[in-house]
Amino acid sequence: MAGSSEPTRVMVAVNESSIKGYPHPSISCRAAFDWMLSKLVRSNAAGFHLLFLHVQVPDEDGFDDMDSIYASPPDFQRMKQRDKIRGLHLLEHFVNQCHQLEIKCEAWIKQGDPKEVICSEVKRVQPDLLVVGSRGLGPFQRVFVGTVSEFCVKHADCPVITIKRKADEAPKDPVDD
Repeated sequence: MAGSSEPTRVMVAVNESSIKGYPHPSISCRAAFDWMLSKLVRSNAAGFHLLFLHVQVPDEDGFDDMDSIYASPPDFQRMKQRDKIRGLHLLEHFVNQCHQLEIKCEAWIKQGDPKEVICSEVKRVQPDLLVVGSRGLGPFQRVFVGTVSEFCVKHADCPVITIKRKADEAPKDPVDD
C-alpha cells in the first residue's frame, strides 16, 4: 500500500449496464463503488485517489440491433462517436460523485477485451488495489459467459476485491447487469 503521506490508489473497473434501454453504470459496478465508499473511503476522502477505468468492447459487426449489412464510412464514424459519448457519460457519473465527496480521481477509456485490458492497465498504472464488481453468476453460467472478476483475481498484479451485486438488485436474467 501507499506510504502514510501518499493517498491509497484504487483502480475501479466500471462498465455500462447490459440491460437494453438502461444507459447507466451496471448494477455490479455501482455496488462495488458504493461498497468502496462506505467500507474503504468512509470519511477519509483525502486518503484515496480513485482511478476509474472503462473498457469498451468493439462490436464485432459495428451495429447495435441493426439488420443492415451495408454501411458508409460516416455510419461507422457516427457509431464510434456514439460509443465514445456513452463511455464518457459513464465515467462522468463516477467522477461527479467523487468531486461532490472531494475524493481525488482520474478516469479513462480503453478498448479491447475487458479482462485483458484491466490487467494490462493495472500493470501500467500500478494501483495499490483493484476493485471490480461481480454479477455473482453460478458455475454453469460462468462456463458460458466467463467472468472478468475471476480473471482479474488470478492475473492482476495487485490485490483485488470483488464485490457481488445484491440479490435483490439482480435482474430476471442473471447474465444481465
